Amino acid sequence: MAQAADLIRMAWDNGTRTIITTPHYRGEYRKNTPEHLRSVFDELQEFAARNFPDMNLYLGNEIYYESAAPERLYDGRILSLNQSNYALIEFRYHSERSQILTAVSEIIRYGYTPVIAHAERYDVMRSDRDLVDDVLEQGALIQLNADSIMGCQGFSVKHFCQNLLKQGKVHFVASDAHDTVHRPPVLRDCFLRVHKKYGADYAARIFYSNAQAVIENRTI
Repeated sequence: MAQAADLIRMAWDNGTRTIITTPHYRGEYRKNTPEHLRSVFDELQEFAARNFPDMNLYLGNEIYYESAAPERLYDGRILSLNQSNYALIEFRYHSERSQILTAVSEIIRYGYTPVIAHAERYDVMRSDRDLVDDVLEQGALIQLNADSIMGCQGFSVKHFCQNLLKQGKVHFVASDAHDTVHRPPVLRDCFLRVHKKYGADYAARIFYSNAQAVIENRTI
């Protein structure tokens, strides 16, 4: 809880006023039940209300895709983003094209819109130029990490991010925060860079308005 409090404080200092917390879901994380997560989340919300009353917190999961995930999501054993029809989905870094396309299709079949977490991390996304277009045509949305856009994950990842941004194929930029040192909840510098290179309207959309649409369960 102390580390979570530090993360909220750092995010607030960096200009963030809304956070969707996305604890990992994998089949082996047996203790991360929705009931347990909501209990911990309530405690975190109480801290935020006392110390940062203008910080809004919401709950979801970052879902590591496995074949049982769509049904578990539908049954409420996995959390969508703020109980919306949007689900944050991640894959193995070395996933194959067919696996990602099948996963997107299955998530949609169960009534959810997949948000592909840190799309720049997957080898096949970077190497197969048609795959991003194919998942977008299926109905998925694309999220990139701020540090990847800033070049912290290497040139090839940064180049991939730049190409997607130029083509208007990015729907969300997120901090993907895990701690205060190696993966902190900072977005301001990335927002300013996107604002300068790709325009105010696009920056506002992928850093704010699309995320607000998810929270309110509106169509993007």
